Amino acid sequence: MLLVTGATGNVGQAVLAGLAGKPVAVRALVRDPAKLRVSADNIEVVRGDFSDDSSLQRALEGVDAAFLASGFSPRMAELHGRFVAAAKKAGVPRLVQLSGVGANAGLCCARALRWLGQVEGSSQASGIQVTHLRPTFFMQNLLQFAPAVAAQNVIAGPFRTSKWTFVDARDVGAVGAIALLDPTHSGRTYTVTGSESITYDEVASRMSHVLGKPIRYVDITANEARGRLQAAGAAPVMIEATLELWDACASNLINVAPTDVVKDVTGQEPRSFDDFLRDHRHAFT
Repeated sequence: MLLVTGATGNVGQAVLAGLAGKPVAVRALVRDPAKLRVSADNIEVVRGDFSDDSSLQRALEGVDAAFLASGFSPRMAELHGRFVAAAKKAGVPRLVQLSGVGANAGLCCARALRWLGQVEGSSQASGIQVTHLRPTFFMQNLLQFAPAVAAQNVIAGPFRTSKWTFVDARDVGAVGAIALLDPTHSGRTYTVTGSESITYDEVASRMSHVLGKPIRYVDITANEARGRLQAAGAAPVMIEATLELWDACASNLINVAPTDVVKDVTGQEPRSFDDFLRDHRHAFT
């Protein structure tokens, strides 16, 4: 039995899609089953929450490996710790844990990277065999700019001229699914990326080409970006965490070159930036 948590998120859904129809029993742990968009005869849906010990106990019964992911928040380390403790109690031998590039519990510049480092620390200290997935910035994160692109043909952010190595969340999920199925991936840490690094000026140029309309990137200050995030309704702590993370990348503190992880693990080339744009064209237009 394989367990997938975070199954309604971008990566968790992709993990489920990679397991759908395989000759293995799969259990999806979700808070709201109505939001689950992947179904198959081998997938069982269980309602539960990381903060509910009884639901974790039910979900983990008979599980041979679990994919561990949660929403990005200040409670990430606490919630992952609760899950890891429950998994250890249930005798689960393997975990595949979604983390992020730059994860470092001792880092001072970005709290989000500290959260990720703490998340990894909880599983490493458990004695359970773990595969850590450290994706770079998700292409899907660009969808937050879709309304402005659709209405004003503009992407605005404090991203300066740094190159960003994006990855499609679907490729991260594909790596996660194979790591769940194959125990030889245990003990490894994978930096999961797309095939190229591009600036936001290049992002705008590629959007212009694929969408067939002129898109421009406008560099704004962190304070201007803060105002936009506030207007979008983001929580104050998440606004500051986001700005710190953006600054860490724009300052080249956590930038990484593209890796071959997706191809090496899945046998397929990672989706290109243009692939992502074509697949989500409706959102940007």
